[in-house]
Amino acid sequence: MTKLALLLSCLLCVPLGAAEVPPLNTPPTSDQFPGKFIWADLFTADQEAAAKFYTALFGWTSAVISRDSDRGVHDYIVLANAGRPVAGIALLRPEKMPGRSHGRWIEYISVADVPQALAAAVAGGGRVVFPAKDLPQRGVQAIITDPEGAFLGLMHSASGDPGEYRPDPGDWTWSQLFSRDPATASRYYQTAFGYEIFPDSRLARPDTFLLGSGTFARASIGPLLSRPNAKPAWLGYVRVPDLKAALARVPGLGGRILIQPRALGTDGQLAVIADSVGAAIGLVEHAEEDQGAAATPPPVP
Repeated sequence: MTKLALLLSCLLCVPLGAAEVPPLNTPPTSDQFPGKFIWADLFTADQEAAAKFYTALFGWTSAVISRDSDRGVHDYIVLANAGRPVAGIALLRPEKMPGRSHGRWIEYISVADVPQALAAAVAGGGRVVFPAKDLPQRGVQAIITDPEGAFLGLMHSASGDPGEYRPDPGDWTWSQLFSRDPATASRYYQTAFGYEIFPDSRLARPDTFLLGSGTFARASIGPLLSRPNAKPAWLGYVRVPDLKAALARVPGLGGRILIQPRALGTDGQLAVIADSVGAAIGLVEHAEEDQGAAATPPPVP
């Protein structure tokens, strides 16, 4: 198990109180969309810096939620977009990361049964980092690493999944796995989580794939970037109304641009940044407003 996986395992064994994490939907629904990416947590030793970065960049709001344990009080910060919870910031103990405030985003997919999904993930070569835990109001969640070591969260929401709509600015709009072997990774996600696999016909290369469920494309899998120390990982993208303006704010907020803007054909453009605690996140600007349809997935950067 990787060093970060051990740290997350230690962190996430802390008991959570009943009033600590909000439901994904208020009022609750019975909607479940297995395979949809429905939540994200940022793990970092500097939660305050991360919260300041994202509230300034996306206009998100933040609320600190405390949890008590026999090891003291630990904060969990909930980030919301227009009043809707969209992400959390969880503490990685500073003493476990001396001199560093590095962060990592972990995204969660909707599954019908978390223990069953964990069993399928392990059977295909994945590992459990955080076993299934029932969090009041939130639901059951867990974290795994896939056979290449990429982190992924699993969740069965107690209040139903967010609806099938085109994401507004400030919402998560796409997810992408960077893999050493996209074809093998695609088969793993198909077997473990029931995704349909399609070649990404928008790209003139045979090593990129789309993961689909419930008539929607949910994510893409493509080759690992040719960068020093690059490792397989999932990357989430947030929709912004003006990519150029968003990127202009990044350096002043303590972040940096990792991938400069790239065109999405006629659909807009994307870029990838590192936030103020070093966590990578993608930004997408769509060319046209269309609130009545699901988001068009961006091509692989």
